[in-house]
Amino acid sequence: MPDYPIIAIIDIGSNSIRLQVAQSLEKSYRIIQDYREILRLGDCVFSKGYIDGQTADLFYKNMEVINNLIQNHKATIIRAVGTAALRDAQNAYEIVKTTKERFGIDIEIISGKEEAYYNFLAVLYNFDIKNMNALTIDIGGGSSEIVISQKGELVDSYSTLLGCTRLKHEFLKKDPPSQSSIYAMKDFIEETLQNLDDINIDTIVATGGTLNNIAIMYYMSQNKKATSYAKYVPRSYVKSLINTLRRMKIDDIKKIKGVEEKRADIILPACMVIESIMNFYNVEGFYTFMGGLRTGLLIDTLNKIGLSFPFQTLDSDLKFSRLIELGNKFNFEEPHALCVNDLAKKLFEQLKQTLNLQDKDFALLEAACILHDIGTYISFSKHHMHSYYLITNSDLTGFSINQKNMIATIAYFHRGSLPNKSHKFYQSFSKKKKDKIKKLAAILRIADGLDRSHRSFVKDIKVSIEKDNIKIVAISSEDTFLEMKAANAKKNLLEKVTGKKVSII
Repeated sequence: MPDYPIIAIIDIGSNSIRLQVAQSLEKSYRIIQDYREILRLGDCVFSKGYIDGQTADLFYKNMEVINNLIQNHKATIIRAVGTAALRDAQNAYEIVKTTKERFGIDIEIISGKEEAYYNFLAVLYNFDIKNMNALTIDIGGGSSEIVISQKGELVDSYSTLLGCTRLKHEFLKKDPPSQSSIYAMKDFIEETLQNLDDINIDTIVATGGTLNNIAIMYYMSQNKKATSYAKYVPRSYVKSLINTLRRMKIDDIKKIKGVEEKRADIILPACMVIESIMNFYNVEGFYTFMGGLRTGLLIDTLNKIGLSFPFQTLDSDLKFSRLIELGNKFNFEEPHALCVNDLAKKLFEQLKQTLNLQDKDFALLEAACILHDIGTYISFSKHHMHSYYLITNSDLTGFSINQKNMIATIAYFHRGSLPNKSHKFYQSFSKKKKDKIKKLAAILRIADGLDRSHRSFVKDIKVSIEKDNIKIVAISSEDTFLEMKAANAKKNLLEKVTGKKVSII
């Protein structure tokens, strides 16, 4: 396997400083280090106009930790960017110069437009917005970057002064804030938003640590697990939260379930910005996810060294592209995965009526086909067990947690024993879902067997169904002895779920 570079991305924001170290791969990357510290550089800059000595010392201490982590991981490409706080700081040049002298790290102070673009790139990587009119917003400490896109194409971008730390210092000077200051902040937000394109928006996707914290608060208030990569927050919750927070002291806000203590004082302005945007575009909720700017920077950096991602090169939906990327992350055999998927689709189309499956069920089967062998990354022995583990512990874009667990279970049963009472993870599903898992796994087992040599010998499949028999004819111009032997050895689950004798020739 070629040696791909290790890349370090440093995001110096107004609220926090973050490092992400990634091992680049041919069509993907793997995060090997993630570091974050909430420094609140913006508190200095937006109240004093510069970064004072005490805050600068804390910044350099964190840069020393970051530099040590970069050296430990032997990163060969380092990209550090500063956003609103460094854009506005009177002594930004001094901070950049000292960082270079002490650590050899160049800090690039990017414009608001550039920041908006990198966040948009991260959204394209995580959300299928090719058929939508979308608004992407990153609410940071010093600014909010907004992108308007239509059918996945960037239409316009804006960098605004609607950063939650900046708004706090400008308007919320008392604790709790006065009602007049809240109204003044609301007027300022709404006046700023008048500059945005007044077009029909289907979806709002938001990034930034504070909005992610609000999403966690919502999930915890609903007794939902807050572990999903992407989260949806309804506008009704945000409006209710604003009415609660506007009368509270910061120390009391810290006690709310899910609140990140160091963000307690900026949650209200972040809520008011996102609620005003939802109101402006008449949208009833927003999606949020972790890793906006740094994900976009990483993708851009990889593109610059000639590496691209499936979502950028494949003429397919984002779900499929991310499955291919995940497979590459674990060094899978892509031709085999694609062949198994093609054969499984042919079987699915001809068996779905007999198995009482719906068209939408193929999405689960497709994901299991692409990922069924990724467990070989850990060990070939019992790799179906390792595949299950890797799938359940990976982010599958476009699938719910329950769907992800179903996909992992279908992949688990592509080989080995059939589903039974000893498989506790399988027994945890409802009867209806267990039935669907068995049927889809039955198809996967045969499709996998029909590419036993991993040489894509079988080009087509014809299925004939009679009262007591199912006949599967594999069409090939090659010697398919191995394929026939493997497929016939794995037909037992299809026989079990249909009650028919299966012959594969």
